[in-house]
Amino acid sequence: MDRLQRLVWSYYREEPHLEARLEPLRDCRLSRSWGSIRVECLNARHLEEVSELLTLLRRPLVAMGLGRQIVLRVPGSLQRTYPMHVPFASDMLT
Repeated sequence: MDRLQRLVWSYYREEPHLEARLEPLRDCRLSRSWGSIRVECLNARHLEEVSELLTLLRRPLVAMGLGRQIVLRVPGSLQRTYPMHVPFASDMLT
């Protein structure tokens, strides 16, 4: 388990009901580069499972100020980029 994975698991250590939900992250490789948190997934199906965890993944990363975006990718195939901070409807009115 790499440092970023340990950060996520540690952040939720007092919420054991989330442990099973976070399980797809165990098979990922997380890295940080140029303001991005890169999440290497095994295949397209795994990427879909991990994308459902974005809210849980964002919370500890935002708390630590570790990046501007999360990039989910399947090496040599699929890539999706998500902002670290999701704008709220009220933010869009100003």
